[in-house]
Amino acid sequence: MNKRLISEIRLEAFRCFNSACLEPGPQLNVIAGLNASGKTSLLEAIFVLGRGTSFRSSKVDAAIQFGADQFTVFGSLGEGEASRVGVAVSRGEGLSVRIDGRAGTRAELVRALPVQVLEPASHELIAGPPSVRRQFLDWSVFHVEQIFLEAWQQYRRALQQRNAALKQRSMPAAWAWDSTLSSTGLLVDQCRRRLVERMVEPVRRAGNSLLDVDIELRYLSGWAEGTDLAAALVAARERDQQLCSTSVGPHRADLVVTVRERRARDTVSRGQEKLVVAALTLAQIEVVAEAVGRPVVLLVDEPGADLDRHHLRKLLAAVLVAPVQAFVTSLEPELLEIPESGRLFHVEQGSVRPLLY
Repeated sequence: MNKRLISEIRLEAFRCFNSACLEPGPQLNVIAGLNASGKTSLLEAIFVLGRGTSFRSSKVDAAIQFGADQFTVFGSLGEGEASRVGVAVSRGEGLSVRIDGRAGTRAELVRALPVQVLEPASHELIAGPPSVRRQFLDWSVFHVEQIFLEAWQQYRRALQQRNAALKQRSMPAAWAWDSTLSSTGLLVDQCRRRLVERMVEPVRRAGNSLLDVDIELRYLSGWAEGTDLAAALVAARERDQQLCSTSVGPHRADLVVTVRERRARDTVSRGQEKLVVAALTLAQIEVVAEAVGRPVVLLVDEPGADLDRHHLRKLLAAVLVAPVQAFVTSLEPELLEIPESGRLFHVEQGSVRPLLY
């Protein structure tokens, strides 16, 4: 597997950091510090570097330091002749991407640096609405299925046009988009189904490792099982006219997560919920890493919250054998039992420094 990992991260005017530099190790990197010291902000900066968005706010410019016009985050990937990726977010112009010195797109950024996160709000993957699970699924489908992005973009454009025509009560114009919705929607559906099939066995293994239970997945397409999408669109026309919106299709899909033959959201505790999400994420990462031929960057924010020491050790053990470069924050790093190959950093008052342990 190609070890195209982050070898250096530099950020400026990002939340509490005027300027900071981090040279992480290839496997486990623990970021310690007091509450409100900037630990989560450092994870957020790495997430922005690989996604162009924040996991903490719907507005990425919220991370711009008070009094500054923009923030920048740059990363070197690999060793020797390393590739370089960078993002800048300004209050006036939004996001700009640089890849090896040239202007890039957000899609190129996401492909260059696969990043996933486990953080307190990740429980929404179990308890939240279907849109959260679709977003989770589509990040991995994007990396694994090369045809997905174009099909999804075409589908979304057709969906917007159809919904606009429905709102204008122009039904012939709305139905004219059904053919495009059907053809591109089926491609999106097939890509997602293949990804879920590839996740089934890794999820089962991760569930047994972390919780001693089988976790099962079932993908719901967004229209009646056994029904052709084109036929489902026609059958739903009367309802769509009433709603002024398209009610069937992959934009309505969901991923059902089952533990002990019941939906996870109905049966697991908060701590178990965290481990179910971790199992799903680690399984997803295994599939993505195999497809792209390199490790995935995994960000884990305060894993000790809601977990006892026994399950915290289980989670860390699973992370250590996963195909990841991990960044883990902790108030009490001694609880993580950091291996010799790991690195420990301390965050305080907008600065980051390595520690010996």
